[in-house]
Amino acid sequence: MVKKKNKPISEATREDEQALLSVVENDADVVEVRGRKIRVRWLHPATADWISALMTRDGDENTVLAKCAALIRLNGFWRSHLFYWLVWRWYYYVRQYTSAELTPLFEVAQKKTAQEAAPSYLNATILLTALSTMKKQMTKAEAARTLRELHSGSDGKSPRSTESTPAR
Repeated sequence: MVKKKNKPISEATREDEQALLSVVENDADVVEVRGRKIRVRWLHPATADWISALMTRDGDENTVLAKCAALIRLNGFWRSHLFYWLVWRWYYYVRQYTSAELTPLFEVAQKKTAQEAAPSYLNATILLTALSTMKKQMTKAEAARTLRELHSGSDGKSPRSTESTPAR
């Protein structure tokens, strides 16, 4: 058997506390792209969806990089819808950022995605589906008939409707 070395639990350092506070308060991480500082906060779900759509829909890789960088920079519903068309063209045609220059921005944005939000989103969707009034509610008679069918093991067909077909 291999012995595991137990590491002693140590107190959190000042840097650890600051990092936790940064996450809780959604502080922006600063990324420098060719001398310009870009602040990146937690990505808005609509921004992540828009980036996913760009990755699957658009074919030109160079424009996709500029478009995704613009979305990460804007990161919000209204800012993205109002300024996206200008910012991605600015990054692509005027600033002409390369993929190597944009990689640090994409790395920080990947860390700023809310991975833990996915299970809570699914749970909320399931709960809201149960609350929906659009679902058909069974009457007492329908519920009783369904229960009888389940207990009898039949699939709901009456014995008369299951006539055997003659063999050919």
